[in-house]
Amino acid sequence: MKKIINYVSVALMALSMTTVSCSSSEDNDNNVVPDNYNAFADKTYGTLAIARCASIVEQMEAANAKIEGTALTAEQESYLKDVLANLVDAVIVPTYTQLADNTEKLEATLNGLTAETITQAEINEACRLFGEARVQWERSEAFLGGAASDFSVDPTIDSWPLSRTALHTYLTGKMNPEDLDDESILGFHALEFILFRNGQPRKVSEFKNKDTYNGFQDVDGSSELTYAQQVCKLLKQRTFQLQVAWEGKTTANAARYAEVQNAGLDLTTANGLTFGEDLKQAGSAKSKYATVKDAVAQILSDEEGSAAAIANEVGTAKIANPFSAGEISYVESPYSYRSIVDFQDNIRSVRNVWCGNLDGNTSADIKSFWSFFNTYSPAVNNTVVASYNQAIDAIGAMPAPFVKYCCTIHNKEFSEDEYEGEE
Repeated sequence: MKKIINYVSVALMALSMTTVSCSSSEDNDNNVVPDNYNAFADKTYGTLAIARCASIVEQMEAANAKIEGTALTAEQESYLKDVLANLVDAVIVPTYTQLADNTEKLEATLNGLTAETITQAEINEACRLFGEARVQWERSEAFLGGAASDFSVDPTIDSWPLSRTALHTYLTGKMNPEDLDDESILGFHALEFILFRNGQPRKVSEFKNKDTYNGFQDVDGSSELTYAQQVCKLLKQRTFQLQVAWEGKTTANAARYAEVQNAGLDLTTANGLTFGEDLKQAGSAKSKYATVKDAVAQILSDEEGSAAAIANEVGTAKIANPFSAGEISYVESPYSYRSIVDFQDNIRSVRNVWCGNLDGNTSADIKSFWSFFNTYSPAVNNTVVASYNQAIDAIGAMPAPFVKYCCTIHNKEFSEDEYEGEE
């Protein structure tokens, strides 16, 4: 799991502090009052977003409880097995395949670049590809249960907050390359720090000279570029692992399968199944899911790696830790200013799981939780759909960038100190 402090009951908590503007230390020496300051000082937006995420958790748990408490007919159980199969084939595998496609393109873009030859256009393209990969990763978090959790892919590629102290130590040559196993300086957020500043692609001059970020002025841009290439290679291998661990070896992914094998990374469940087979064969002797209901629970509302779990994390940790508890350094994606997009894409992952496709389309022709409940319990279906749509809207209504919103609410700067919350 990612680094997170203990969850707190904050869904409807109102903050009573005085709100004034602040600068963010990610702006370095710019003391900027946001143009829409009145919105940045309004706590209503964040409070509502947290409450909407809490509603998703409640509704997903209610949906799972409905299935759990029902004596399923043979027809209903068969339908749910089809729902799980469609989820694998139409949501999980395509999402991980797109993620792997984009990290492969990102790694190819970064590979071979040097401080002497790098151009602004190449940096801009790397940032664009980073964003494309980030979308697919965030849209996979409703089904972290499986390879992402079992093989520790999640913490390896998406731990935050970034440890700037450890990263600085590494970049200034005080850590051996063989020691590159600290999750706090790997994955997306290490790349984000190197590629972005203040929501924009880094300036090419910084890669040709010294960094200008506070505390990193003694770091050569060439060292950061080399580091980004190393990190991106690991990121690519791990996203390949997610794809082939769920899909199995195919003609199309054979090269990726071989690369994962050569890297010594795991590929199957303890019983030798792909993770797609494991979910599809729920109720069989080889699956870790003793019953179809167990598999449904893992997808909808189990504590770890489920749709309810990511909605809970978005509301009570990703948003609430910095917004409600004032842990400004905890903001996810503070350098690229992608926080709000990330949060929305996490909720879109819940939507995709529910609808059984990548676009949130609702159709009786798609074997999905939407079509199952639309047939057997329309009221449950309607409340679930309303909950994730309302959450996406409420999150999108928060003032952006999120880091400035939290800063303004708490009259703090984006901390240069390391995050001190509990893991």
